[in-house]
Amino acid sequence: MASRPELDLRAASTSIDVLALTTAIHGGDTAAFAVFYQAWFDRAFALARSLTRRDESFCLDVVQETMLRVVRALRPTPDATTLERWMKKVVHTTALDALRREQRRQRREQRSADTTASADTVGDLDLEDRLRWLEGELKSLSRADRALLEQRFVRGNTLESAGAALGLSGHAAHGRLRRLIEQLRSSARRIFHE
Repeated sequence: MASRPELDLRAASTSIDVLALTTAIHGGDTAAFAVFYQAWFDRAFALARSLTRRDESFCLDVVQETMLRVVRALRPTPDATTLERWMKKVVHTTALDALRREQRRQRREQRSADTTASADTVGDLDLEDRLRWLEGELKSLSRADRALLEQRFVRGNTLESAGAALGLSGHAAHGRLRRLIEQLRSSARRIFHE
């Protein structure tokens, strides 16, 4: 078994055969990857810190994900300059992906907190108040719309028979009901902040 050369890609003149190392990593050579990891860890961490301005834990996650991407995507590379450009790009895109994931997580948490607060407020509303509101909304609908709602939801008719009672096809009745229900939901969201 051939001994592995030590890698220092930071040196201006390097004695390492980058093509041989990257070919070995591409082929699944874990010892070659260990040499690469040791040479690139500090640089990838510094770059992640510079790009994100985040804490150590966040940047370590970026470096870990970068190294996983190296294992999956590194192709044989002819020289240290090309490898360095590629690595900077991988760290950069990995850092951006991590920042986006964190933003999405924060938005989800905020929406969840808003929903919880809204649910607490709505829970305080009296059921009678909600029923009175709904009754008022239903009264404000046209006679035909109220009749369609009654046919479908009070009498339990199918879409086809509810529509037929009003001279509509089943598809027309379905579309009209869908619009009515969405109209009521939108109004409820405005009133009850749901």
